[in-house]
Amino acid sequence: MPPRKAQAAKNEPKNKPDQVEEAPLQAVILADSYNRRFEVLCQDQPRVLLPLCSTPLLAWTLESLSLSKVKQVFIFCGVHSDKIRAFIETSPYRSTLDIQCLSSLTAMSAGDALRELDDMHVLNADNPFILVHSPLVSNYDLSKIIEAHKKRREEDKNFIMTMGVGRGGRRHPESPIMLVHPPSSRLLYYAPHPLTPSQPRVSFPSSLFLDPFPANIDTYEIWSGTPASSSSTRGGYRDLGVDICEADVPALCTENFDYHDLRRHFVNGVLTSELLGKKIAVHVVGSEDDDGEGKGDVRNSSGGNYIDRVRDTRTFGEITRDVLRRWAFPLAPDLNEPGGVEYELRVGNVTTTLNGPLLIGPRSALAHNTHVNQSTLGADCSVGPNTTIAQSYIFDDVRIGANCTIRECMIGEGVIIGDDVTIGRGVLLGNGVRLGKGITIPDFARIGRERYRGDDYDSDDEDDEEDEERNRRLDVLGAESTGYLWPNEEEEPPSDSEDEGEDPYEHPKNKKLLQLGRRLSNLSVSEVSLSTLSKASSSPDSSPASIASSASLPDIPSLSLDSGPPPAFYSEAAASLQRAFEEEHRIENALLELRTLVMGYNAGLDRAREEVVKFFISKIDVSTGSAAAILKSTMTIWSRWGPLAADLSPDLTNIALDTQAYCVNTASHNPWFGIILRGLYEVDVLSEEDLVEWRSLSASKGEGAKNEEEKKKWAEVYAKGKTYVDVLEQMESDDEDESEEDDEEEESDDE
Repeated sequence: MPPRKAQAAKNEPKNKPDQVEEAPLQAVILADSYNRRFEVLCQDQPRVLLPLCSTPLLAWTLESLSLSKVKQVFIFCGVHSDKIRAFIETSPYRSTLDIQCLSSLTAMSAGDALRELDDMHVLNADNPFILVHSPLVSNYDLSKIIEAHKKRREEDKNFIMTMGVGRGGRRHPESPIMLVHPPSSRLLYYAPHPLTPSQPRVSFPSSLFLDPFPANIDTYEIWSGTPASSSSTRGGYRDLGVDICEADVPALCTENFDYHDLRRHFVNGVLTSELLGKKIAVHVVGSEDDDGEGKGDVRNSSGGNYIDRVRDTRTFGEITRDVLRRWAFPLAPDLNEPGGVEYELRVGNVTTTLNGPLLIGPRSALAHNTHVNQSTLGADCSVGPNTTIAQSYIFDDVRIGANCTIRECMIGEGVIIGDDVTIGRGVLLGNGVRLGKGITIPDFARIGRERYRGDDYDSDDEDDEEDEERNRRLDVLGAESTGYLWPNEEEEPPSDSEDEGEDPYEHPKNKKLLQLGRRLSNLSVSEVSLSTLSKASSSPDSSPASIASSASLPDIPSLSLDSGPPPAFYSEAAASLQRAFEEEHRIENALLELRTLVMGYNAGLDRAREEVVKFFISKIDVSTGSAAAILKSTMTIWSRWGPLAADLSPDLTNIALDTQAYCVNTASHNPWFGIILRGLYEVDVLSEEDLVEWRSLSASKGEGAKNEEEKKKWAEVYAKGKTYVDVLEQMESDDEDESEEDDEEEESDDE
């Protein structure tokens, strides 16, 4: 017996590592955004409870963490903590997760939140935890990042944090520049890189190259946050806002009270401090390290992995459409996860036009001749006859009258909209707002049920509505409406955005680009200059595309500052394309020659792309008058030369607009625009998403044309292209229905 006791004592230390491994995986969710991007929708509810596809953002986040083997979750709350607690009390996640709500009204930044967490001593000091900055929608197992983090820690205990990084996806105004040592995955430098105000150069400290790590380092990589094109899945890197943190992270925030923002302050503080000696790593989600599951693609329907966060109204809309397209499978509304409402896939009836992907909540009613396109409607909504809703996100219990037009908006709970109302692009309507009959809400307006209260608001000094404010409200909303006009986000009284300590992403110019409905078409990251943006409407064959883009971005320097490249650029570009076509040049060589011309004449990539599209559309043989022959000619030419145009276009919808412009101005090609669009789709130059977005653009319908006659031509050609896009969309919907029926038949056969 004594030897057995001794043996048990000897084995005891070996069990300790197993006990550490079995400790529950913890996650921390920062429920506050510490910015005002959703404020008009969050006057009486927290951001994390806003409904995405009728399910609160917090539920999507908890479901994402459940898929990642997380067992214990701390939700750090500020305002409206009582509503978050009430949600958790009735949430089904209480049975699968240990959820604790930690509230504080004094934390004004993410750094403050981590300091208070450190003081509460709730985190396991022996195990890393997952830190989620923003509401998350993900089907990716985040525990894989933890495994990679632990392996690095075994080799070097100084790694205190691993940042999750995604590859590919859409362009976003919040993009980092990272200097990385790939063999060790060590992050050496991190800098914000907003699209506007533009930063054409990035500076790295010379010490990174004079005193490198490790001593034999001979490789650096610069990871940029902007992909090569809007549909690229491998063109750039995205900061996912998901960190794997050791207990050192909140402890360092406690020691350094100037750490407020987790990137600009904490990450840069750690990377630039020689005294701390701590290191930060990056992990590319879906990389070969993840058991070879993918190639870094986390925003593509074929990649399997999906992870993204809701940062602003722009990403809210994008992620909603991704979920409806089932890119985040198995997270999908019809699978009854993560919400409690049962949805099913259906097509519309004969009295309505439903163009998906879209979601219609329970007990919602649509009147006859209603058009709903790529939108979500919450529960208990009603829509009157002859009303059009496009790419909009409507919460519960909303009443919309007859003959209304609503495009690219977010509408809060309990809103009532009268008949004949037109709501402009990017509008946000707060909970309980009422709009009277026949009014028009301008683009990007924000309307709240209560008056706007800025940072300097003092409840003791509340004044009555001033006459000027009241008159402006009545001019826009009319006497029958209930609500107040808020300043646009970029018009909010800011702190001095030019100070070094200020967040460049909160600069008014950049904040515009974070809004639902804004276009990034005219922003070229590699060459942003006055000349790049100057000739948007001055060339003879230019389309309204650039006009629409510039209207969305009014603070870009005036287009009249530069008359654009000289005629010699266009003649040399045409000659270069002719040589490439006749001599069968490689795409790389043709692209290099065009870029050289762009640089030589300071012309901008938009002009080069327009010339490429015009040249190769002109090579399509339409003389036969046969649709089949024209389609074949289009596919032959564009399967060979399409990549040349795509490489010159950050936004592929511009290719469709340039093609439309050529057909508008060329009688021989005018009747065949729809066939040509089909050819571009068949050879994968344009995706279905690109074509659907083209169809929704006001520029494609001729807005911005010089006169009514030209606008009529644009509208006629638009109708030909729209017909094809409508058919394509319906075919995709039918294919999905057939696939689901086949799956059901297979399941019944198995049974």
